[in-house]
Amino acid sequence: MSLNFVSPVRYLSWIVISGLVCLFILMVFQDYAAGYGDFRRTLLEELLMRWKDPTWQHGLLAPFIAGWLVFRQKDALAALAPQRSWLGLAAILFALFAYYGGYKANNYYMGAFGIQLFLAGVVLYTLGWNHVRALVFPWLILGFMWPLVFLEDGVSYRLRVLMVESVTLVLNGIGLETLRTGTGLTSAATAHYARGELFSLKVDGPCSGMRSLFALLMVAALFGYFRQHTLVRRLFLFLCAFPLAVVANMARIFLLIGGSMLFGQDFAVGNETQEVSTFHFLSGIAVYLVALAGLQGISWLMNRFLGKAPKETKSAEVVQKDTIQSRAPMIPAAICLVLTILTICACQFSPAMRAGESVGVIMELPSGIGRFLGDPLEPDKVEKDLLPPDTQLAKMRYRSAGGNPETCDMANVTIVLAGAERRSIHRPEVCLDGQGWTLLESAIVPVEITPGHILQVKDLHISREVVRADNTKSTLSAHYLYWFVGTDVTTPSNWTRTWLSTWDNITRSVNHRWAYPSITVWVTENLDPKESGQRKRSSTESVALATELIRELVPKFQTQFQP
Repeated sequence: MSLNFVSPVRYLSWIVISGLVCLFILMVFQDYAAGYGDFRRTLLEELLMRWKDPTWQHGLLAPFIAGWLVFRQKDALAALAPQRSWLGLAAILFALFAYYGGYKANNYYMGAFGIQLFLAGVVLYTLGWNHVRALVFPWLILGFMWPLVFLEDGVSYRLRVLMVESVTLVLNGIGLETLRTGTGLTSAATAHYARGELFSLKVDGPCSGMRSLFALLMVAALFGYFRQHTLVRRLFLFLCAFPLAVVANMARIFLLIGGSMLFGQDFAVGNETQEVSTFHFLSGIAVYLVALAGLQGISWLMNRFLGKAPKETKSAEVVQKDTIQSRAPMIPAAICLVLTILTICACQFSPAMRAGESVGVIMELPSGIGRFLGDPLEPDKVEKDLLPPDTQLAKMRYRSAGGNPETCDMANVTIVLAGAERRSIHRPEVCLDGQGWTLLESAIVPVEITPGHILQVKDLHISREVVRADNTKSTLSAHYLYWFVGTDVTTPSNWTRTWLSTWDNITRSVNHRWAYPSITVWVTENLDPKESGQRKRSSTESVALATELIRELVPKFQTQFQP
Protein backbone atom coordinates (compact mmCIF):
# COMPACT_ATOMS: atom_id res chain seq x y z
CA MET A 1 0.00 0.00 0.00
CA SER A 2 1.41 3.39 -0.96
CA LEU A 3 2.01 6.12 1.61
CA ASN A 4 0.27 9.48 1.45
CA PHE A 5 2.21 12.58 2.38
CA VAL A 6 0.41 15.38 4.19
CA SER A 7 1.63 18.45 6.04
CA PRO A 8 1.56 18.34 9.88
CA VAL A 9 -0.75 21.36 10.02
CA ARG A 10 -3.20 19.74 7.64
CA TYR A 11 -3.07 16.43 9.51
CA LEU A 12 -3.69 18.10 12.87
CA SER A 13 -6.46 20.18 11.32
CA TRP A 14 -8.31 17.03 10.27
CA ILE A 15 -8.01 15.66 13.81
CA VAL A 16 -9.16 18.91 15.46
CA ILE A 17 -12.09 19.45 13.08
CA SER A 18 -13.33 15.87 13.38
CA GLY A 19 -12.96 16.03 17.18
CA LEU A 20 -14.95 19.26 17.35
CA VAL A 21 -17.69 17.78 15.16
CA CYS A 22 -17.88 14.74 17.45
CA LEU A 23 -18.07 16.98 20.51
CA PHE A 24 -20.82 19.04 18.91
CA ILE A 25 -22.85 15.91 18.20
CA LEU A 26 -22.34 14.47 21.70
CA MET A 27 -22.76 17.66 23.73
CA VAL A 28 -24.99 19.97 21.69
CA PHE A 29 -27.02 17.83 19.30
CA GLN A 30 -28.06 14.94 21.54
CA ASP A 31 -30.55 15.59 24.35
CA TYR A 32 -28.97 13.66 27.16
CA ALA A 33 -30.17 13.61 30.78
CA ALA A 34 -32.18 15.42 33.45
CA GLY A 35 -32.78 13.26 36.51
CA TYR A 36 -35.84 11.01 36.56
CA GLY A 37 -38.03 13.29 34.46
CA ASP A 38 -39.24 12.65 30.92
CA PHE A 39 -37.48 15.76 29.61
CA ARG A 40 -33.77 15.79 28.80
CA ARG A 41 -31.11 18.48 28.49
CA THR A 42 -28.04 18.35 26.33
CA LEU A 43 -24.75 18.13 28.17
CA LEU A 44 -23.96 21.72 27.17
CA GLU A 45 -27.31 22.92 28.56
CA GLU A 46 -26.56 21.04 31.78
CA LEU A 47 -23.15 22.70 32.02
CA LEU A 48 -24.52 26.19 31.36
CA MET A 49 -27.15 25.66 34.04
CA ARG A 50 -24.67 24.33 36.61
CA TRP A 51 -22.11 27.05 35.90
CA LYS A 52 -24.58 29.63 37.20
CA ASP A 53 -24.09 28.12 40.66
CA PRO A 54 -21.25 29.97 42.46
CA THR A 55 -19.83 26.62 43.57
CA TRP A 56 -19.14 25.63 39.96
CA GLN A 57 -18.60 28.97 38.20
CA HIS A 58 -14.90 28.22 37.77
CA GLY A 59 -15.88 25.42 35.36
CA LEU A 60 -16.70 28.01 32.70
CA LEU A 61 -13.03 29.03 32.60
CA ALA A 62 -11.65 25.51 32.40
CA PRO A 63 -12.13 24.99 28.60
CA PHE A 64 -10.52 28.36 27.85
CA ILE A 65 -7.56 27.69 30.16
CA ALA A 66 -7.10 24.21 28.67
CA GLY A 67 -7.26 25.69 25.17
CA TRP A 68 -4.63 28.29 26.06
CA LEU A 69 -2.35 25.58 27.50
CA VAL A 70 -2.64 23.64 24.25
CA PHE A 71 -2.09 26.74 22.10
CA ARG A 72 1.16 27.64 23.89
CA GLN A 73 2.52 24.20 22.89
CA LYS A 74 1.39 24.35 19.27
CA ASP A 75 4.88 24.35 17.76
CA ALA A 76 6.08 21.46 19.89
CA LEU A 77 2.93 19.47 19.15
CA ALA A 78 3.24 20.02 15.42
CA ALA A 79 6.83 18.73 15.54
CA LEU A 80 5.87 15.43 17.19
CA ALA A 81 5.52 12.53 14.81
CA PRO A 82 2.09 10.84 15.04
CA GLN A 83 2.32 7.24 16.28
CA ARG A 84 -1.19 5.88 16.45
CA SER A 85 -2.14 3.39 19.13
CA TRP A 86 -4.97 0.88 18.94
CA LEU A 87 -5.44 1.32 22.69
CA GLY A 88 -6.90 4.69 21.81
CA LEU A 89 -9.64 3.00 19.77
CA ALA A 90 -10.44 0.76 22.75
CA ALA A 91 -10.67 3.87 24.96
CA ILE A 92 -13.00 5.52 22.44
CA LEU A 93 -15.28 2.48 22.35
CA PHE A 94 -15.43 2.31 26.14
CA ALA A 95 -16.05 6.06 26.40
CA LEU A 96 -18.94 5.93 23.92
CA PHE A 97 -20.41 2.93 25.76
CA ALA A 98 -20.28 4.96 29.00
CA TYR A 99 -21.97 7.85 27.16
CA TYR A 100 -24.73 5.51 25.95
CA GLY A 101 -25.09 4.05 29.44
CA GLY A 102 -25.45 7.54 30.90
CA TYR A 103 -28.15 8.33 28.35
CA LYS A 104 -30.08 5.20 29.30
CA ALA A 105 -29.59 5.78 33.02
CA ASN A 106 -30.38 9.50 32.77
CA ASN A 107 -27.00 10.04 34.42
CA TYR A 108 -25.12 13.21 33.54
CA TYR A 109 -21.93 12.02 35.26
CA MET A 110 -21.52 9.02 32.98
CA GLY A 111 -21.82 11.39 30.03
CA ALA A 112 -19.16 13.66 31.53
CA PHE A 113 -16.87 10.68 32.07
CA GLY A 114 -17.53 9.46 28.54
CA ILE A 115 -16.68 12.82 26.95
CA GLN A 116 -13.51 13.23 29.00
CA LEU A 117 -12.28 9.73 28.16
CA PHE A 118 -13.34 10.13 24.53
CA LEU A 119 -11.01 13.12 24.12
CA ALA A 120 -8.08 11.19 25.54
CA GLY A 121 -8.89 8.23 23.31
CA VAL A 122 -9.05 10.37 20.18
CA VAL A 123 -5.61 11.85 20.88
CA LEU A 124 -4.13 8.43 21.61
CA TYR A 125 -5.72 6.76 18.57
CA THR A 126 -4.97 9.47 16.03
CA LEU A 127 -1.68 10.94 17.34
CA GLY A 128 -0.10 8.57 19.85
CA TRP A 129 1.51 8.49 23.29
CA ASN A 130 3.86 11.42 22.72
CA HIS A 131 0.93 13.72 22.15
CA VAL A 132 -0.95 12.23 25.11
CA ARG A 133 1.99 12.96 27.43
CA ALA A 134 2.24 16.51 26.09
CA LEU A 135 -1.48 17.16 26.52
CA VAL A 136 -2.17 15.36 29.80
CA PHE A 137 -2.14 18.53 31.94
CA PRO A 138 -4.52 20.54 29.71
CA TRP A 139 -6.74 17.42 29.66
CA LEU A 140 -6.78 17.33 33.47
CA ILE A 141 -7.58 21.05 33.65
CA LEU A 142 -10.45 20.46 31.23
CA GLY A 143 -11.86 18.00 33.76
CA PHE A 144 -12.60 20.91 36.10
CA MET A 145 -15.36 22.07 33.76
CA TRP A 146 -17.63 19.20 34.91
CA PRO A 147 -19.66 20.14 38.01
CA LEU A 148 -19.58 17.15 40.37
CA VAL A 149 -22.79 18.09 42.14
CA PHE A 150 -23.12 14.68 43.79
CA LEU A 151 -20.15 15.64 46.01
CA GLU A 152 -22.09 18.53 47.50
CA ASP A 153 -24.10 16.26 49.80
CA GLY A 154 -21.26 14.28 51.29
CA VAL A 155 -18.30 16.67 51.03
CA SER A 156 -20.23 19.82 51.92
CA TYR A 157 -21.66 18.37 55.12
CA ARG A 158 -18.29 16.88 56.09
CA LEU A 159 -16.59 20.23 55.58
CA ARG A 160 -19.27 22.02 57.59
CA VAL A 161 -18.99 19.58 60.47
CA LEU A 162 -15.19 19.70 60.38
CA MET A 163 -15.11 23.50 60.42
CA VAL A 164 -17.75 23.83 63.13
CA GLU A 165 -15.98 21.30 65.34
CA SER A 166 -12.61 23.00 64.77
CA VAL A 167 -13.95 26.51 65.42
CA THR A 168 -15.75 25.30 68.56
CA LEU A 169 -12.52 23.73 69.82
CA VAL A 170 -10.54 26.93 69.22
CA LEU A 171 -13.15 29.25 70.77
CA ASN A 172 -13.58 27.07 73.85
CA GLY A 173 -9.78 26.81 74.07
CA ILE A 174 -9.40 30.61 74.29
CA GLY A 175 -12.13 30.88 76.89
CA LEU A 176 -15.06 31.93 74.70
CA GLU A 177 -17.58 29.27 75.69
CA THR A 178 -19.36 28.07 72.55
CA LEU A 179 -22.15 25.56 72.01
CA ARG A 180 -22.38 23.51 68.84
CA THR A 181 -25.79 22.33 67.62
CA GLY A 182 -25.52 20.49 64.34
CA THR A 183 -23.72 22.92 62.05
CA GLY A 184 -24.63 25.94 64.14
CA LEU A 185 -22.48 27.88 66.64
CA THR A 186 -23.98 29.74 69.59
CA SER A 187 -22.34 31.62 72.42
CA ALA A 188 -23.03 30.02 75.80
CA ALA A 189 -24.83 31.83 78.57
CA THR A 190 -22.58 33.79 80.94
CA ALA A 191 -23.04 36.01 83.96
CA HIS A 192 -23.47 39.02 81.65
CA TYR A 193 -24.95 37.61 78.44
CA ALA A 194 -27.80 35.28 77.59
CA ARG A 195 -27.22 32.27 75.37
CA GLY A 196 -26.73 33.38 71.77
CA GLU A 197 -26.53 37.07 72.65
CA LEU A 198 -22.90 37.45 71.63
CA PHE A 199 -23.26 35.47 68.41
CA SER A 200 -25.41 32.83 66.79
CA LEU A 201 -24.11 31.55 63.48
CA LYS A 202 -25.46 28.82 61.24
CA VAL A 203 -22.87 27.37 58.85
CA ASP A 204 -24.96 26.65 55.76
CA GLY A 205 -23.92 25.00 52.51
CA PRO A 206 -22.46 28.16 50.88
CA CYS A 207 -20.17 28.61 53.91
CA SER A 208 -19.05 24.98 53.96
CA GLY A 209 -15.99 25.59 51.80
CA MET A 210 -17.42 23.88 48.73
CA ARG A 211 -17.55 27.13 46.77
CA SER A 212 -13.86 27.72 47.31
CA LEU A 213 -12.57 24.13 47.40
CA PHE A 214 -12.97 23.16 43.75
CA ALA A 215 -11.91 26.56 42.44
CA LEU A 216 -8.84 26.39 44.68
CA LEU A 217 -8.06 22.91 43.38
CA MET A 218 -7.93 24.25 39.84
CA VAL A 219 -5.84 27.24 40.93
CA ALA A 220 -3.51 24.96 42.90
CA ALA A 221 -3.05 22.70 39.87
CA LEU A 222 -2.07 25.68 37.70
CA PHE A 223 0.01 27.16 40.51
CA GLY A 224 2.00 23.95 40.90
CA TYR A 225 2.39 23.48 37.13
CA PHE A 226 4.04 26.86 36.66
CA ARG A 227 5.84 27.24 40.02
CA GLN A 228 7.22 23.73 40.57
CA HIS A 229 9.24 21.47 38.29
CA THR A 230 8.66 17.93 39.55
CA LEU A 231 5.51 15.84 39.60
CA VAL A 232 5.79 15.10 43.32
CA ARG A 233 6.06 18.77 44.28
CA ARG A 234 3.22 19.73 41.94
CA LEU A 235 1.02 17.01 43.40
CA PHE A 236 1.86 18.07 46.96
CA LEU A 237 0.95 21.68 46.24
CA PHE A 238 -2.30 20.52 44.65
CA LEU A 239 -3.21 18.43 47.70
CA CYS A 240 -2.48 21.40 49.97
CA ALA A 241 -5.61 23.04 48.51
CA PHE A 242 -7.78 20.75 50.68
CA PRO A 243 -6.52 21.87 54.12
CA LEU A 244 -6.09 25.43 52.90
CA ALA A 245 -9.78 25.56 51.91
CA VAL A 246 -10.73 24.45 55.43
CA VAL A 247 -8.38 26.91 57.11
CA ALA A 248 -9.50 29.76 54.86
CA ASN A 249 -13.17 29.13 55.59
CA MET A 250 -12.44 28.87 59.30
CA ALA A 251 -10.88 32.34 59.02
CA ARG A 252 -14.12 33.56 57.50
CA ILE A 253 -16.15 32.11 60.37
CA PHE A 254 -13.87 33.82 62.88
CA LEU A 255 -14.40 37.09 61.02
CA LEU A 256 -18.18 36.67 61.18
CA ILE A 257 -18.09 35.80 64.87
CA GLY A 258 -15.81 38.75 65.61
CA GLY A 259 -18.03 41.07 63.59
CA SER A 260 -21.11 39.83 65.45
CA MET A 261 -19.49 40.45 68.83
CA LEU A 262 -18.20 43.92 67.92
CA PHE A 263 -20.95 45.32 65.68
CA GLY A 264 -23.94 43.04 66.14
CA GLN A 265 -25.46 40.07 64.36
CA ASP A 266 -27.31 42.12 61.74
CA PHE A 267 -24.15 43.92 60.64
CA ALA A 268 -21.95 40.84 60.48
CA VAL A 269 -24.32 38.20 59.16
CA GLY A 270 -27.58 39.75 57.98
CA ASN A 271 -31.23 39.81 58.90
CA GLU A 272 -34.66 39.12 57.44
CA THR A 273 -34.60 42.16 55.16
CA GLN A 274 -30.93 41.72 54.18
CA GLU A 275 -30.33 38.00 54.12
CA VAL A 276 -26.58 38.43 53.58
CA SER A 277 -24.97 41.60 54.92
CA THR A 278 -22.22 43.48 53.10
CA PHE A 279 -19.74 42.39 55.75
CA HIS A 280 -20.81 38.77 55.26
CA PHE A 281 -20.36 39.07 51.50
CA LEU A 282 -16.96 40.74 51.73
CA SER A 283 -15.74 38.16 54.23
CA GLY A 284 -15.89 35.66 51.37
CA ILE A 285 -12.93 37.45 49.79
CA ALA A 286 -10.87 36.48 52.83
CA VAL A 287 -11.27 32.82 51.87
CA TYR A 288 -9.39 33.28 48.61
CA LEU A 289 -6.82 35.67 50.06
CA VAL A 290 -5.89 33.26 52.86
CA ALA A 291 -5.83 30.25 50.52
CA LEU A 292 -3.75 31.98 47.82
CA ALA A 293 -1.35 33.29 50.44
CA GLY A 294 -1.04 29.75 51.74
CA LEU A 295 -0.26 28.36 48.28
CA GLN A 296 2.34 31.06 47.71
CA GLY A 297 3.89 30.42 51.12
CA ILE A 298 4.09 26.65 50.64
CA SER A 299 5.55 27.08 47.14
CA TRP A 300 8.16 29.53 48.48
CA LEU A 301 9.14 27.14 51.27
CA MET A 302 9.56 24.27 48.83
CA ASN A 303 11.74 26.42 46.56
CA ARG A 304 13.68 27.73 49.56
CA PHE A 305 14.54 24.37 51.12
CA LEU A 306 14.27 21.95 48.19
CA GLY A 307 15.70 24.18 45.50
CA LYS A 308 14.19 26.14 42.65
CA ALA A 309 13.54 24.77 39.22
CA PRO A 310 16.66 24.78 37.06
CA LYS A 311 16.90 27.68 34.66
CA GLU A 312 15.72 26.84 31.22
CA THR A 313 18.47 26.67 28.65
CA LYS A 314 17.95 27.53 25.08
CA SER A 315 17.23 24.40 23.17
CA ALA A 316 17.81 23.82 19.54
CA GLU A 317 15.11 25.10 17.30
CA VAL A 318 12.26 22.75 16.67
CA VAL A 319 12.58 21.37 13.19
CA GLN A 320 9.18 21.54 11.56
CA LYS A 321 8.54 18.56 9.34
CA ASP A 322 7.19 19.43 5.95
CA THR A 323 5.22 16.21 5.56
CA ILE A 324 3.92 13.23 7.50
CA GLN A 325 3.97 9.77 6.01
CA SER A 326 0.69 8.00 6.69
CA ARG A 327 -1.51 5.34 5.18
CA ALA A 328 -4.93 6.84 4.63
CA PRO A 329 -4.41 9.73 7.09
CA MET A 330 -8.11 10.62 7.25
CA ILE A 331 -9.28 7.15 8.27
CA PRO A 332 -8.75 7.54 12.09
CA ALA A 333 -10.69 10.80 12.11
CA ALA A 334 -13.44 9.25 10.00
CA ILE A 335 -13.67 6.23 12.32
CA CYS A 336 -14.10 8.52 15.37
CA LEU A 337 -16.89 10.37 13.59
CA VAL A 338 -18.64 7.16 12.45
CA LEU A 339 -18.50 5.67 15.97
CA THR A 340 -19.95 8.89 17.38
CA ILE A 341 -22.85 8.84 14.91
CA LEU A 342 -23.52 5.17 15.67
CA THR A 343 -23.63 5.98 19.40
CA ILE A 344 -26.17 8.74 18.79
CA CYS A 345 -28.27 6.34 16.71
CA ALA A 346 -28.14 3.82 19.56
CA CYS A 347 -29.45 6.51 21.91
CA GLN A 348 -32.18 7.63 19.54
CA PHE A 349 -33.48 4.14 18.77
CA SER A 350 -33.00 2.45 22.15
CA PRO A 351 -36.16 1.12 23.86
CA ALA A 352 -38.07 3.67 25.89
CA MET A 353 -37.69 3.51 29.66
CA ARG A 354 -40.57 1.93 31.49
CA ALA A 355 -42.31 4.54 33.59
CA GLY A 356 -41.50 4.48 37.29
CA GLU A 357 -45.10 4.18 38.36
CA SER A 358 -44.55 0.88 40.16
CA VAL A 359 -43.05 1.20 43.63
CA GLY A 360 -41.91 -1.36 46.16
CA VAL A 361 -43.69 0.14 49.16
CA ILE A 362 -47.15 1.15 50.30
CA MET A 363 -46.98 4.67 51.70
CA GLU A 364 -49.09 3.95 54.75
CA LEU A 365 -47.92 2.82 58.17
CA PRO A 366 -50.31 0.92 60.45
CA SER A 367 -51.64 2.71 63.53
CA GLY A 368 -50.96 -0.40 65.61
CA ILE A 369 -48.62 -3.34 65.22
CA GLY A 370 -47.81 -6.10 67.71
CA ARG A 371 -47.29 -4.52 71.12
CA PHE A 372 -46.93 -1.03 69.66
CA LEU A 373 -49.37 1.84 69.07
CA GLY A 374 -48.56 4.53 66.53
CA ASP A 375 -48.94 8.31 66.53
CA PRO A 376 -48.63 10.02 63.10
CA LEU A 377 -45.89 12.63 62.77
CA GLU A 378 -45.73 15.58 60.43
CA PRO A 379 -42.57 16.20 58.35
CA ASP A 380 -40.30 18.65 60.13
CA LYS A 381 -39.05 21.90 58.62
CA VAL A 382 -35.65 20.48 57.67
CA GLU A 383 -37.28 17.69 55.65
CA LYS A 384 -39.62 20.12 53.91
CA ASP A 385 -36.73 22.41 53.00
CA LEU A 386 -34.36 19.69 51.79
CA LEU A 387 -36.70 17.40 49.87
CA PRO A 388 -38.43 18.24 46.56
CA PRO A 389 -42.17 18.99 46.84
CA ASP A 390 -43.22 15.77 45.08
CA THR A 391 -41.43 13.57 47.61
CA GLN A 392 -43.84 11.44 49.65
CA LEU A 393 -43.31 10.80 53.36
CA ALA A 394 -45.01 8.59 55.93
CA LYS A 395 -43.96 9.06 59.55
CA MET A 396 -45.08 7.37 62.74
CA ARG A 397 -43.90 7.27 66.34
CA TYR A 398 -44.49 3.88 67.87
CA ARG A 399 -44.66 3.29 71.62
CA SER A 400 -45.42 0.16 73.58
CA ALA A 401 -48.81 0.02 75.30
CA GLY A 402 -49.11 1.44 78.81
CA GLY A 403 -48.17 4.84 80.07
CA ASN A 404 -45.38 3.88 82.47
CA PRO A 405 -42.03 5.39 81.34
CA GLU A 406 -40.21 2.70 83.31
CA THR A 407 -41.45 -0.01 80.91
CA CYS A 408 -42.18 1.97 77.72
CA ASP A 409 -40.29 1.55 74.42
CA MET A 410 -40.39 4.18 71.66
CA ALA A 411 -39.13 4.41 68.08
CA ASN A 412 -39.66 6.72 65.12
CA VAL A 413 -40.37 5.17 61.71
CA THR A 414 -40.17 7.06 58.40
CA ILE A 415 -40.66 6.03 54.77
CA VAL A 416 -39.42 8.40 52.07
CA LEU A 417 -40.57 7.76 48.48
CA ALA A 418 -38.68 9.56 45.71
CA GLY A 419 -40.43 11.93 43.38
CA ALA A 420 -39.15 13.08 40.01
CA GLU A 421 -35.76 14.35 41.23
CA ARG A 422 -32.78 12.24 42.26
CA ARG A 423 -32.12 14.31 45.36
CA SER A 424 -35.31 12.92 46.92
CA ILE A 425 -33.23 9.89 47.89
CA HIS A 426 -29.65 10.09 49.12
CA ARG A 427 -27.41 8.64 51.78
CA PRO A 428 -29.03 9.25 55.19
CA GLU A 429 -25.56 9.96 56.59
CA VAL A 430 -25.79 13.33 54.86
CA CYS A 431 -28.91 14.45 56.73
CA LEU A 432 -27.65 13.02 60.00
CA ASP A 433 -24.49 15.12 59.75
CA GLY A 434 -26.58 18.20 59.07
CA GLN A 435 -28.71 17.49 62.14
CA GLY A 436 -25.66 17.37 64.37
CA TRP A 437 -25.23 13.60 64.64
CA THR A 438 -21.76 12.06 64.56
CA LEU A 439 -21.35 8.59 63.07
CA LEU A 440 -19.65 6.25 65.54
CA GLU A 441 -19.86 3.00 63.56
CA SER A 442 -21.97 1.26 60.96
CA ALA A 443 -22.84 -2.37 60.29
CA ILE A 444 -25.12 -4.49 58.12
CA VAL A 445 -27.76 -6.28 60.22
CA PRO A 446 -29.72 -9.27 58.82
CA VAL A 447 -33.39 -9.36 59.87
CA GLU A 448 -35.45 -12.46 59.20
CA ILE A 449 -38.85 -11.15 58.09
CA THR A 450 -40.42 -14.51 57.32
CA PRO A 451 -38.85 -17.98 57.53
CA GLY A 452 -36.07 -18.12 54.96
CA HIS A 453 -36.50 -14.47 53.87
CA ILE A 454 -33.75 -12.18 55.18
CA LEU A 455 -33.80 -8.38 54.88
CA GLN A 456 -30.39 -6.71 55.07
CA VAL A 457 -30.51 -3.30 56.78
CA LYS A 458 -27.77 -0.82 57.62
CA ASP A 459 -27.36 0.14 61.28
CA LEU A 460 -25.74 3.49 62.01
CA HIS A 461 -24.66 4.04 65.61
CA ILE A 462 -24.74 7.81 66.06
CA SER A 463 -24.36 10.39 68.80
CA ARG A 464 -24.70 14.12 69.30
CA GLU A 465 -24.27 16.73 71.96
CA VAL A 466 -27.45 18.05 73.54
CA VAL A 467 -28.04 20.89 75.97
CA ARG A 468 -30.30 20.15 78.91
CA ALA A 469 -32.76 22.58 80.47
CA ASP A 470 -30.17 23.55 83.10
CA ASN A 471 -27.73 24.53 80.28
CA THR A 472 -25.47 21.52 80.92
CA LYS A 473 -24.17 19.41 78.04
CA SER A 474 -24.63 15.69 77.63
CA THR A 475 -24.24 13.11 74.86
CA LEU A 476 -27.20 11.33 73.34
CA SER A 477 -26.60 8.19 71.28
CA ALA A 478 -29.00 6.37 69.00
CA HIS A 479 -29.30 3.70 66.34
CA TYR A 480 -30.55 4.63 62.87
CA LEU A 481 -31.47 1.63 60.72
CA TYR A 482 -32.36 2.01 57.05
CA TRP A 483 -32.50 0.25 53.69
CA PHE A 484 -33.46 1.11 50.10
CA VAL A 485 -36.44 -0.39 48.29
CA GLY A 486 -36.74 -0.39 44.50
CA THR A 487 -39.46 -1.73 42.23
CA ASP A 488 -38.34 -5.32 42.72
CA VAL A 489 -35.06 -5.11 44.61
CA THR A 490 -33.88 -4.20 48.13
CA THR A 491 -30.41 -3.17 49.33
CA PRO A 492 -28.82 -1.46 52.37
CA SER A 493 -26.06 0.11 50.25
CA ASN A 494 -26.38 3.45 48.49
CA TRP A 495 -23.65 2.50 46.01
CA THR A 496 -25.45 -0.74 45.23
CA ARG A 497 -28.67 1.22 44.78
CA THR A 498 -26.95 3.54 42.31
CA TRP A 499 -25.35 0.64 40.43
CA LEU A 500 -28.61 -1.35 40.28
CA SER A 501 -30.44 1.69 38.94
CA THR A 502 -27.83 2.27 36.26
CA TRP A 503 -27.57 -1.40 35.27
CA ASP A 504 -31.33 -1.89 35.05
CA ASN A 505 -31.67 1.36 33.10
CA ILE A 506 -29.17 0.12 30.52
CA THR A 507 -30.07 -3.56 30.27
CA ARG A 508 -33.77 -3.71 31.18
CA SER A 509 -34.99 -0.15 30.50
CA VAL A 510 -36.41 -0.21 34.04
CA ASN A 511 -36.38 2.99 36.07
CA HIS A 512 -36.70 2.26 39.79
CA ARG A 513 -38.59 4.74 41.89
CA TRP A 514 -36.68 4.23 45.08
CA ALA A 515 -37.91 4.51 48.65
CA TYR A 516 -36.05 4.22 51.89
CA PRO A 517 -37.59 3.24 55.20
CA SER A 518 -35.75 4.10 58.41
CA ILE A 519 -36.15 3.51 62.14
CA THR A 520 -34.58 5.66 64.87
CA VAL A 521 -34.19 4.31 68.40
CA TRP A 522 -32.48 6.15 71.25
CA VAL A 523 -29.99 4.48 73.57
CA THR A 524 -31.51 5.44 76.93
CA GLU A 525 -29.30 3.66 79.47
CA ASN A 526 -27.93 7.03 80.69
CA LEU A 527 -31.25 8.88 80.63
CA ASP A 528 -33.87 9.30 83.32
CA PRO A 529 -37.11 7.58 82.19
CA LYS A 530 -39.06 10.66 83.29
CA GLU A 531 -36.92 12.77 80.96
CA SER A 532 -36.86 10.42 77.96
CA GLY A 533 -40.39 9.00 78.38
CA GLN A 534 -39.13 5.43 77.99
CA ARG A 535 -37.27 2.74 79.89
CA LYS A 536 -33.53 2.54 80.24
CA ARG A 537 -32.18 0.53 77.33
CA SER A 538 -28.64 -0.45 76.32
CA SER A 539 -27.25 -0.15 72.81
CA THR A 540 -27.79 -3.87 72.15
CA GLU A 541 -31.36 -3.72 73.49
CA SER A 542 -32.07 -0.68 71.30
CA VAL A 543 -30.96 -2.55 68.17
CA ALA A 544 -33.15 -5.49 69.24
CA LEU A 545 -36.12 -3.12 69.58
CA ALA A 546 -35.50 -1.72 66.07
CA THR A 547 -35.23 -5.17 64.48
CA GLU A 548 -38.41 -6.24 66.27
CA LEU A 549 -40.27 -3.33 64.71
CA ILE A 550 -38.76 -4.05 61.29
CA ARG A 551 -39.89 -7.66 61.50
CA GLU A 552 -43.44 -6.57 62.38
CA LEU A 553 -43.76 -3.63 59.99
CA VAL A 554 -42.06 -4.71 56.77
CA PRO A 555 -44.76 -7.21 55.69
CA LYS A 556 -47.31 -4.42 56.10
CA PHE A 557 -45.75 -1.87 53.71
CA GLN A 558 -43.07 -3.59 51.58
CA THR A 559 -44.67 -5.35 48.64
CA GLN A 560 -41.79 -7.81 48.26
CA PHE A 561 -42.84 -9.54 51.49
CA GLN A 562 -46.58 -9.43 50.92
CA PRO A 563 -48.51 -12.51 49.69
